[in-house]
Amino acid sequence: MAKTTATLTKRNKMAAGLALVSGIVFIASGYNVNVGIYDTIESGLQEYSPREIWEVAIIPLNILALIAQLGGFAVLAGSFLILKNHITSGKLLVTIGTGQGIITIAATLILEQLHGGFVFANNYILWLATSATGLGIVLSIVARSVAKPVQSEVNG
Repeated sequence: MAKTTATLTKRNKMAAGLALVSGIVFIASGYNVNVGIYDTIESGLQEYSPREIWEVAIIPLNILALIAQLGGFAVLAGSFLILKNHITSGKLLVTIGTGQGIITIAATLILEQLHGGFVFANNYILWLATSATGLGIVLSIVARSVAKPVQSEVNG
């Protein structure tokens, strides 16, 4: 049990370090998350739900959009939470601050392949592999994958 806990603690320190580097890269590169999805959801709520529901539902949606606009600072806060063993909250902040994940990358590659062929898909891969923002995105995805909760030992 001690070895497992020590291993998970090392994994979480590594994940926090990766997220920290990712956040710093996002801040240095001036990366901003596209909050268009939040606007689309808000418009859909206003159009397809009663006024009493969307007035309440847009509050947490706007909070998420605000956190997303913080970008690298949200990722830095998530790295601190991962380091303090608040893994789920930390991963959530890193995800919101990054604005992209494996699904977004896969969807972009598929759409680029369908619309422009290999050339546009290769351009996206090249951008992802060589730009500071692409490096930050990859590091944040790896950080989220590496982080695992550590079960605290309760003697009672």
